[in-house]
Amino acid sequence: MPDYLPLCAFRQELLPVACRSCAWWQTAGNGPKDADVAGEKRHQWMVALEPTWGSTGLLLAGNGSAAGADSAGRSAAPVVVASINYAPAAALPRFRDLPFAPLPAGAVLLFCLWSEEDGGRSRARRLLHKALAQLKERDLEEVYAVATLTAGPESTDRCNFFSLRFLDANGFEQVADNGQLFLMRADLRGLMSLITQAEAAVRRLLHSDPTPSPAAWTRRGGS
Repeated sequence: MPDYLPLCAFRQELLPVACRSCAWWQTAGNGPKDADVAGEKRHQWMVALEPTWGSTGLLLAGNGSAAGADSAGRSAAPVVVASINYAPAAALPRFRDLPFAPLPAGAVLLFCLWSEEDGGRSRARRLLHKALAQLKERDLEEVYAVATLTAGPESTDRCNFFSLRFLDANGFEQVADNGQLFLMRADLRGLMSLITQAEAAVRRLLHSDPTPSPAAWTRRGGS
């Protein structure tokens, strides 16, 4: 069964090479171009943030990835098939370079959703929902993300940003844009209730249970 693992500094090496050696969000301007320098910058950023903030993302390990052992009897490292990052917006220098007004104090930004191409969109959606649930457990009421029209969760195209269509389909609402980049916001208080209802409805459908009332799909405050 797939495992969700907190993305901590000591798990940085589990990320794909392109991800663990990227510090785009953690720096401003041109940022470090050398992969080793960028990887170290990212590691230092995570180490500095974890004592006060906690883990800075979530990993999804594939089926059976943690099973098995090497010749010395040591457990094999998990094989990560998807990842997502999040952190206080104030801790991300890159956001200050983007064409948006400063976010409210304490605002959290989701960024860099990556998934292997096999089952990418479905897997990315599950990981996003899990990340939102964990952020809600930290007593957060809202989260933000930056999207484009061209990015996709199952590709590396514009991987620093989310897909606008993907976020819109998962309960995010647009709050600002400059024609190319879109600032999206999700209210975790109502969204997580909606996601729970939707997932329960899918489970009922798979088990041939009665179809839920349309009232179960109503977003709080909507019609």
